[in-house]
Amino acid sequence: MSSKIKIQIVDDDETIVETLTYNLTRHGFEVTAFNNGATGLARFTEVLPDLVILDWMLPDMKGPDICALIRAQAPDIPILMLTGRSAPADIAHGLSQGADDYLVKPFSMVELLARLDALIRRTLKEKARSAKGRIELGTLMLDEDARRVVFRGKNIELAPREFKLLKVLMQNVGKALSTEALLDRVWGTDFDGDVKTVAVHVRWLRQKLEHDAKNPTLLETVHRSGYRLNMPSD
Repeated sequence: MSSKIKIQIVDDDETIVETLTYNLTRHGFEVTAFNNGATGLARFTEVLPDLVILDWMLPDMKGPDICALIRAQAPDIPILMLTGRSAPADIAHGLSQGADDYLVKPFSMVELLARLDALIRRTLKEKARSAKGRIELGTLMLDEDARRVVFRGKNIELAPREFKLLKVLMQNVGKALSTEALLDRVWGTDFDGDVKTVAVHVRWLRQKLEHDAKNPTLLETVHRSGYRLNMPSD
Protein backbone atom coordinates (compact mmCIF):
# COMPACT_ATOMS: atom_id res chain seq x y z
CA MET A 1 0.00 0.00 0.00
CA SER A 2 1.32 3.43 -0.91
CA SER A 3 2.19 5.98 1.79
CA LYS A 4 1.86 8.93 -0.56
CA ILE A 5 -0.94 11.49 -0.55
CA LYS A 6 -3.60 10.20 -2.93
CA ILE A 7 -5.23 12.48 -5.48
CA GLN A 8 -8.29 11.46 -7.48
CA ILE A 9 -8.80 13.22 -10.83
CA VAL A 10 -12.19 13.21 -12.55
CA ASP A 11 -11.75 14.74 -16.02
CA ASP A 12 -12.49 13.52 -19.54
CA ASP A 13 -9.75 15.56 -21.24
CA GLU A 14 -7.01 13.00 -21.90
CA THR A 15 -4.29 15.62 -22.42
CA ILE A 16 -5.03 17.32 -19.12
CA VAL A 17 -5.22 14.00 -17.28
CA GLU A 18 -1.87 12.88 -18.71
CA THR A 19 -0.26 16.23 -17.87
CA LEU A 20 -1.64 16.23 -14.33
CA THR A 21 -0.73 12.60 -13.71
CA TYR A 22 2.84 13.12 -14.91
CA ASN A 23 3.46 16.28 -12.89
CA LEU A 24 1.70 15.20 -9.71
CA THR A 25 3.48 11.84 -9.73
CA ARG A 26 6.81 13.64 -10.13
CA HIS A 27 5.96 15.70 -7.03
CA GLY A 28 5.35 12.63 -4.91
CA PHE A 29 1.58 12.15 -5.15
CA GLU A 30 -0.26 8.94 -5.96
CA VAL A 31 -2.74 9.67 -8.76
CA THR A 32 -5.91 7.84 -9.82
CA ALA A 33 -7.91 9.23 -12.75
CA PHE A 34 -11.42 8.63 -14.10
CA ASN A 35 -12.96 10.10 -17.26
CA ASN A 36 -16.57 10.25 -16.09
CA GLY A 37 -18.48 11.16 -12.98
CA ALA A 38 -20.28 7.86 -12.40
CA THR A 39 -17.06 5.85 -12.26
CA GLY A 40 -15.33 8.47 -10.16
CA LEU A 41 -18.14 8.35 -7.61
CA ALA A 42 -18.40 4.55 -7.66
CA ARG A 43 -14.68 4.14 -7.02
CA PHE A 44 -14.38 6.99 -4.50
CA THR A 45 -14.76 4.82 -1.40
CA GLU A 46 -12.31 2.30 -2.86
CA VAL A 47 -9.63 4.88 -3.70
CA LEU A 48 -10.21 6.94 -0.52
CA PRO A 49 -8.28 9.92 -1.90
CA ASP A 50 -6.84 12.68 0.25
CA LEU A 51 -7.82 15.30 -2.34
CA VAL A 52 -10.03 15.46 -5.46
CA ILE A 53 -9.45 17.43 -8.69
CA LEU A 54 -12.78 17.71 -10.47
CA ASP A 55 -13.74 18.94 -13.94
CA TRP A 56 -17.04 20.76 -14.51
CA MET A 57 -18.07 19.44 -17.94
CA LEU A 58 -18.10 15.64 -17.98
CA PRO A 59 -19.88 13.33 -20.45
CA ASP A 60 -22.42 12.07 -17.91
CA MET A 61 -22.61 14.52 -15.00
CA LYS A 62 -21.81 18.09 -14.06
CA GLY A 63 -18.89 18.76 -11.77
CA PRO A 64 -20.87 20.69 -9.15
CA ASP A 65 -23.33 17.79 -8.81
CA ILE A 66 -20.45 15.34 -8.34
CA CYS A 67 -18.88 17.74 -5.86
CA ALA A 68 -22.05 17.79 -3.75
CA LEU A 69 -22.25 13.98 -3.75
CA ILE A 70 -18.58 13.63 -2.73
CA ARG A 71 -19.07 16.24 -0.02
CA ALA A 72 -22.00 14.25 1.37
CA GLN A 73 -19.71 11.22 1.76
CA ALA A 74 -16.59 13.05 2.89
CA PRO A 75 -17.26 16.46 4.49
CA ASP A 76 -13.58 17.24 5.12
CA ILE A 77 -11.87 16.15 1.90
CA PRO A 78 -10.37 19.05 -0.14
CA ILE A 79 -11.92 19.45 -3.61
CA LEU A 80 -10.36 21.59 -6.35
CA MET A 81 -12.66 22.31 -9.28
CA LEU A 82 -10.72 22.61 -12.55
CA THR A 83 -12.77 24.03 -15.42
CA GLY A 84 -12.99 26.33 -18.40
CA ARG A 85 -16.04 28.10 -16.97
CA SER A 86 -14.87 31.43 -15.60
CA ALA A 87 -18.11 33.37 -15.10
CA PRO A 88 -18.54 34.64 -11.52
CA ALA A 89 -21.89 32.84 -11.29
CA ASP A 90 -20.26 29.54 -12.24
CA ILE A 91 -17.48 30.01 -9.69
CA ALA A 92 -20.03 30.85 -7.00
CA HIS A 93 -22.10 27.78 -7.90
CA GLY A 94 -19.09 25.46 -7.77
CA LEU A 95 -18.05 26.79 -4.38
CA SER A 96 -21.62 26.60 -3.07
CA GLN A 97 -21.73 22.90 -3.95
CA GLY A 98 -18.72 22.19 -1.73
CA ALA A 99 -15.58 22.95 -3.77
CA ASP A 100 -12.74 24.37 -1.66
CA ASP A 101 -11.00 26.06 -4.57
CA TYR A 102 -11.67 26.83 -8.23
CA LEU A 103 -9.03 27.06 -10.98
CA VAL A 104 -9.89 28.09 -14.54
CA LYS A 105 -8.40 26.40 -17.62
CA PRO A 106 -5.90 26.99 -19.12
CA PHE A 107 -3.88 26.98 -15.94
CA SER A 108 -0.26 27.11 -14.80
CA MET A 109 1.08 23.90 -13.28
CA VAL A 110 3.04 26.01 -10.81
CA GLU A 111 -0.18 27.65 -9.62
CA LEU A 112 -2.02 24.32 -9.47
CA LEU A 113 0.70 22.76 -7.31
CA ALA A 114 0.70 25.79 -5.03
CA ARG A 115 -3.08 25.59 -4.62
CA LEU A 116 -2.92 21.86 -3.86
CA ASP A 117 -0.21 22.46 -1.29
CA ALA A 118 -2.33 25.19 0.34
CA LEU A 119 -5.40 22.94 0.44
CA ILE A 120 -3.47 20.09 2.03
CA ARG A 121 -1.85 22.34 4.64
CA ARG A 122 -5.17 24.02 5.44
CA THR A 123 -6.85 20.65 5.92
CA LEU A 124 -4.11 19.45 8.26
CA LYS A 125 -4.27 22.65 10.31
CA GLU A 126 -8.05 22.35 10.65
CA LYS A 127 -7.71 18.73 11.77
CA ALA A 128 -5.05 19.74 14.27
CA ARG A 129 -7.22 22.54 15.68
CA SER A 130 -10.30 20.36 15.91
CA ALA A 131 -8.33 17.71 17.73
CA LYS A 132 -7.08 20.23 20.34
CA GLY A 133 -3.37 19.74 19.92
CA ARG A 134 -3.57 16.36 18.21
CA ILE A 135 -2.33 15.64 14.70
CA GLU A 136 -3.48 12.33 13.23
CA LEU A 137 -2.15 10.91 9.98
CA GLY A 138 -3.55 7.42 9.58
CA THR A 139 -1.94 5.28 12.29
CA LEU A 140 0.47 8.05 13.35
CA MET A 141 -0.80 10.35 16.11
CA LEU A 142 0.99 13.19 17.88
CA ASP A 143 -0.63 14.77 20.95
CA GLU A 144 1.18 17.98 21.77
CA ASP A 145 -0.58 18.60 25.10
CA ALA A 146 0.21 15.11 26.39
CA ARG A 147 3.65 15.07 24.70
CA ARG A 148 2.73 11.67 23.31
CA VAL A 149 3.27 9.90 19.99
CA VAL A 150 1.46 6.71 19.02
CA PHE A 151 2.31 4.78 15.85
CA ARG A 152 0.58 1.58 14.75
CA GLY A 153 -0.92 1.26 18.22
CA LYS A 154 2.35 1.61 20.10
CA ASN A 155 3.65 4.50 22.20
CA ILE A 156 6.84 5.95 20.73
CA GLU A 157 9.24 7.57 23.16
CA LEU A 158 10.83 10.69 21.64
CA ALA A 159 13.32 13.21 22.94
CA PRO A 160 12.10 16.86 22.91
CA ARG A 161 13.85 17.76 19.63
CA GLU A 162 12.67 14.55 17.98
CA PHE A 163 9.11 15.35 19.07
CA LYS A 164 9.27 18.89 17.69
CA LEU A 165 10.87 17.70 14.44
CA LEU A 166 8.16 15.10 13.94
CA LYS A 167 5.47 17.69 14.66
CA VAL A 168 6.81 20.04 11.97
CA LEU A 169 7.05 17.18 9.46
CA MET A 170 3.48 16.04 10.25
CA GLN A 171 2.17 19.57 9.83
CA ASN A 172 3.70 19.54 6.35
CA VAL A 173 2.93 15.94 5.32
CA GLY A 174 3.76 15.24 1.69
CA LYS A 175 5.89 18.39 1.39
CA ALA A 176 9.68 18.41 1.13
CA LEU A 177 11.27 20.62 3.78
CA SER A 178 14.86 21.78 3.44
CA THR A 179 17.47 21.29 6.14
CA GLU A 180 17.54 25.05 6.62
CA ALA A 181 13.77 25.26 7.07
CA LEU A 182 13.83 22.44 9.63
CA LEU A 183 16.68 24.10 11.52
CA ASP A 184 14.71 27.36 11.72
CA ARG A 185 11.44 25.74 12.82
CA VAL A 186 12.84 23.18 15.26
CA TRP A 187 16.09 24.66 16.60
CA GLY A 188 15.35 28.36 16.02
CA THR A 189 16.82 31.03 13.78
CA ASP A 190 19.65 31.73 16.24
CA PHE A 191 20.95 28.15 16.17
CA ASP A 192 24.69 28.18 15.38
CA GLY A 193 25.50 24.49 15.74
CA ASP A 194 26.27 21.89 13.10
CA VAL A 195 23.62 21.63 10.36
CA LYS A 196 24.21 17.87 10.39
CA THR A 197 22.12 17.75 13.56
CA VAL A 198 19.01 17.58 11.35
CA ALA A 199 20.26 14.45 9.61
CA VAL A 200 21.13 12.90 12.97
CA HIS A 201 17.66 13.53 14.38
CA VAL A 202 16.03 12.26 11.18
CA ARG A 203 18.07 9.07 11.57
CA TRP A 204 16.89 8.68 15.16
CA LEU A 205 13.26 9.17 14.11
CA ARG A 206 13.65 6.55 11.41
CA GLN A 207 15.02 4.07 13.93
CA LYS A 208 11.85 4.50 15.98
CA LEU A 209 9.25 4.74 13.20
CA GLU A 210 10.40 2.83 10.12
CA HIS A 211 10.07 -0.89 9.45
CA ASP A 212 13.58 -0.66 7.95
CA ALA A 213 15.50 2.47 8.94
CA LYS A 214 18.03 1.91 6.16
CA ASN A 215 15.28 1.85 3.52
CA PRO A 216 12.80 4.44 4.80
CA THR A 217 9.34 4.81 3.27
CA LEU A 218 7.71 7.06 5.89
CA LEU A 219 10.41 9.70 6.32
CA GLU A 220 12.14 10.06 2.98
CA THR A 221 15.20 11.98 1.87
CA VAL A 222 14.33 14.17 -1.11
CA HIS A 223 17.37 14.76 -3.31
CA ARG A 224 18.50 18.39 -3.09
CA SER A 225 15.28 19.31 -1.26
CA GLY A 226 15.57 17.92 2.27
CA TYR A 227 13.12 15.54 3.91
CA ARG A 228 9.47 14.61 3.41
CA LEU A 229 7.08 12.76 5.69
CA ASN A 230 4.69 10.56 3.71
CA MET A 231 1.24 9.42 4.80
CA PRO A 232 1.60 6.23 6.87
CA SER A 233 0.56 3.17 4.89
CA ASP A 234 -0.83 1.10 7.75
